[in-house]
Amino acid sequence: MRILILVLLLQLSACTAIFNKGSTAYITNQGDNTVSVIDILQGKVTQTIAVGKAPVGVAVSKSLKRAFVTNVESGDISVIDTISNQVIETIRIGGSPVGIAIASDNKTLYVADWFSDRILAINTASYNQRREVIVAKAPAGLQISPDNKWLYIAARDTNEIAVIDTATLTISKRIAVGEHPFGLALSKDGSTLYTVNVYENTVSLINTKTWQQTKIKVGEHPYCAVSSPDSKTLYVTNTQDDTVSVIDVASKKPITTIEVGMTPEGISYDAASHQVLVASWGENQVSVIDARTNKLKDHIKTGDKSRAFGQFILP
Repeated sequence: MRILILVLLLQLSACTAIFNKGSTAYITNQGDNTVSVIDILQGKVTQTIAVGKAPVGVAVSKSLKRAFVTNVESGDISVIDTISNQVIETIRIGGSPVGIAIASDNKTLYVADWFSDRILAINTASYNQRREVIVAKAPAGLQISPDNKWLYIAARDTNEIAVIDTATLTISKRIAVGEHPFGLALSKDGSTLYTVNVYENTVSLINTKTWQQTKIKVGEHPYCAVSSPDSKTLYVTNTQDDTVSVIDVASKKPITTIEVGMTPEGISYDAASHQVLVASWGENQVSVIDARTNKLKDHIKTGDKSRAFGQFILP
């Protein structure tokens, strides 16, 4: 009987541990060449990983068990094994990689080379297999359509979105938006593209079928955006007034403004905990927002000059 009770207790303990396992955030710290690994459930940094010089962008893949980090000053990408949280490879590309995104089929990694005006498409099965295309001046944010057919690129210095056919890696369309677009977000079904127009203090909502767009005023010097999993709410970081704008997508109107850490930049939504995480460049921390109440919940100290540009939460 005692043995049976012990076995049942062990099984229950194992099930509880699995149930309580939360998401992980990978936060790039440009000032000290590291990535902070955050256990979102615990609300704390559990590990710090040394990467290349001046890390900025990040993209994660649950299937590949990888986090890819762009290092703008060393011209390479650090590949992190998300099981061991160790850098297992460095992809040399030259130039100044900033934006990064991975296709939903996990076959292709897309990288925006800021100063060389090019986009690289890298085969995740063999990093030496790659294609590239020159797009426009200062490519920054990247988003990929759910069917992986289209790559959307924010071209900051030409005030447009470039739409790339991923099969041919050619430019299919150019869409004029606001002044200095940088961060991009996409609704879950891919029907609406959001572009953050930094110098205009607006966000453009673009219908990806008709290319019609609506602009919404946000805070001062917006930087990045993320859509909620149900695509009903958009969150936008405003770097010069230290806030996050919360927008109701259906009505195209702001709901509220949340004060967060100084100079908020990268932002991601954790569906498991219903929290929005915001990397604050000016305070070396991540601000945690409760998405159910749209209230600031916590701050988590990270490394120097946290940016986390891209999808940094691994569910």
